[in-house]
Formats: sequence, C-alpha cells, structure tokens
Amino acid sequence: MRVKLVSHASAVIETEDVRIWTDPWLFGKAFNDSWSLLIPAAFEPEMLDSIDYLWISHEHPDHFHIPTLRSLPDSFKQRVTLLFQDDSSDKMFTAFEKLGFPNHMRLPHRKIVRISDETEVYCHQVGQMDSALGVRSGGKVLFNVNDCEMNKRDCQMVRRDLGAPDVVLNQFSCAGYDGDPDRNKLASLGKRILENVCDNARDLGATATIPIASFAYFSTTDNRYINRYANTPRQCAAELEAAGEQAVVLYPGDSWEVGKPHDSRSALEKFDVVYDSLDDLEYDTPKQVPLEEIASCFERRAADLRTKYPLALLRRLKPLHVRVPDLDLTVRIDIAGETLDVATGTEADLEIMSQPLDMCFRVPFGVQTLGVSARSRLLKNHRLWKLYRILFSVYNAELYLSPRYLFSRQNAQFVASRMWGGLNQLRYQLARMNYQLDDGRKVRQRAYRILEPIISSITLP
Repeated sequence: MRVKLVSHASAVIETEDVRIWTDPWLFGKAFNDSWSLLIPAAFEPEMLDSIDYLWISHEHPDHFHIPTLRSLPDSFKQRVTLLFQDDSSDKMFTAFEKLGFPNHMRLPHRKIVRISDETEVYCHQVGQMDSALGVRSGGKVLFNVNDCEMNKRDCQMVRRDLGAPDVVLNQFSCAGYDGDPDRNKLASLGKRILENVCDNARDLGATATIPIASFAYFSTTDNRYINRYANTPRQCAAELEAAGEQAVVLYPGDSWEVGKPHDSRSALEKFDVVYDSLDDLEYDTPKQVPLEEIASCFERRAADLRTKYPLALLRRLKPLHVRVPDLDLTVRIDIAGETLDVATGTEADLEIMSQPLDMCFRVPFGVQTLGVSARSRLLKNHRLWKLYRILFSVYNAELYLSPRYLFSRQNAQFVASRMWGGLNQLRYQLARMNYQLDDGRKVRQRAYRILEPIISSITLP
C-alpha cells in the first residue's frame, strides 16, 4: 500500500489492485473564498488514468471542492466510482450526478465493503457530518481520520471493526474559529488539536501518523489573524514523537510505501520555509454587499425556516444584533419575524463584514461556512449565537422539526443512523467543555456530573 500527498486533505491511496483519490482540491479557494491552498497541488493530468475511486469525506468545500470536481474530464467522470457515506439525505448524491458522476457507492457506517478482489473499505461516521475512511489491502490497514473529532470510544470501535491501522492520516491544525475575542483560546485550541492527534494514534494502535488536511491558509483580510496560531508539520511531528508515536511527514508530491522506513527531514525543511512566509501570501479584501441584498437573502431563508420548524421554537431565538463594519451600521436579525433591518442604540452581539453576512443566508450552509472561515467576531451573548449555529446546522443536515417533517422517514433514518454516534460525541464534548454561560454559571461540572452516567450507560461500548 502506498500513499501520495496531493494537497491539503487530498491524497492518492494505492493498493495492490485499486487507487483511491481522497477529497480532490486542486486549485481555487474554499469556504466563501476564505481559504486558499497553502502549497500548490502536486497533481498531473495523467494521474487520472490510474484512479478507480474518488472518496469525499463530507460536504465542506475544502473536501467537496466543486470547482475541482467540475473541471475533471467527462471520460474520467464516467469511469470512476464516487464513494460517500450513507446518511439520511440524497442531496450529495444528487450533487454528484449534477457534476457528471453517475457512478457512486454508499458506504454504511461501520461496515466493511469489498471494492475489488484485494481491497476493502470502511466508513466511520462521527458527529453530524464528518466521516473517516478505512482501507484494508495486502495485509495493511490505512485509516484516514481527516477532520473527524474522534474520542477514545470511537477509536476502540474502529480498532475492533478494522484492526489497528498501519498508518493514520489526521488533521493537525485549526480549521475554524467562533470569533471569541480572547485570542488565548486559539493557542489552546491548537494545543488541543495536537494532543488529539497523539491520542488518536495511541487509541487506534497506529504504527505511524501522516499529518494532512491542514495545508490551507486563511486568505482574507478579515481572517488572516488565524494564521498566527497555525500548527506546523514540525510541531505535529515533535508532539507525536514526544508521545512515543511515529510521524511520517509528506510534502505535496511525496509518496510513502506503508511500513517502510521514511525520512521526513526534507519535507519538514520545505514546510518550514512555507510557514515562515505566511505574511507574504496573497490576501483578498472582501467586497461590500448592499444591505438590501443581505435582507432579501435573509427573508427568503427565514421564510423557508418557518416551513420546516415550529414557530414556537423559532420565537425562542431572541433577535441577534450584528455590527457590519464596512456598511457602518448594526442590523437586527429576527428569524421568527422574518425581518432584518437597521438597529440603533443597541449593542451588537457579533461583528461581521457584509459579504460573509450575506453568505450566511444565501445558502443553507452559510452559517456553518462563517464559523469555519473565522470571519466573525463575537462581542457578547455567546449562548444565543450558539443556538443560531445549532439551528442552521440541523437545517443544513435536513433534519426538520415541523409536524409535516418530524415523523418523516428521512428524519427517522437520520436519528437511527446518528443517535449513538451523537450521544458519544456529546459525552466527548461535555468532557472538554470549559466555557461559561452569559450569567456566569459554570456548566462543565454540573452538566457532566448529571449527564455523563446517563450517556455512558446508553452509548455503545
């Protein structure tokens, strides 16, 4: 088994009889033009001739990069098979077909699927959206954690299902921020991510770890500050080695035969040059969007929310006040009332430039994009903003709660497929929760003490 790094989360996994290309991103930007590739993709057109399968981990655009997928030759699209997790929605499979990929395979959660005489694949869903890929062939096991926030229990399940991996591919740096003005939290976040990489390696029983899925940079003038807190491949390798784990660092274009000795020094030296020059990279200034356009997008989105969620639920979301610096005004956002208008004499809860604010309502995944692109600044009312994010997250997942949809087959499939994993993730998040609510009540100890025994008793071992 051989692994070749192409870019960011994109790699080619070569087994004895198939080649799987993961999360293709070859050019352009992602997340509302907020991320750019840190290093140009190492991919030649002739490589397409040997690819048998494409695997898309989830719908975030640095993994499901539509411009790249659209640009691939029609002959390639007709020949390959696209692999994606089996979830409650058909929207991704519909999107694949619109992009010209007629052949796709649904990968069920925690099931091993044979795709050739010598190769099996395995999907492990984590949380609401993310999925990881296992590949087993020729006596070797690869497990691509990618963006998944896996805890010890997840790792135990994977190890029981698939066996201890010979190599794990794992994200190693910050992939978003909620805009908290306390920048110390960014440093803490980066440290926690590196600790998680080491924990995953240990809990999976991995022989080696390849750092991936973090070779992008925040590339607008309103989010470039995040780059100062980026973890580097050298830091990741040092953290792994200090924990007694093996790091295999690949620079785009490098390949490694799994299980063979590898010298990471050349790749680390190249990465050092790149990370020392982050300030010299290209950064875009967001365009200004008129308030009328933003309001029009919001009204359409709010009207759709009203059809899919009970009005009583939406009314529990108090209006949100957002300062829009480039328009020099503050707006009041009221989902239940379906209004977005100028507010005066009111302190803002958030600060967002007009273009990313417009994106919040232009597409169903807009609010999630805002969080990942780190283009907001939280001023106060953290709890209210978190509730807004939760609403838009379940909305984008097509989990609707109005009577018309509540007991639908789609909702039932979603709950059935994600219940145990969701409870497991809830337990994980409670264990690492360290924030306070607006009124100052500490919630970590109380919530964990009350819920942990319950969740532990019903979460699958």
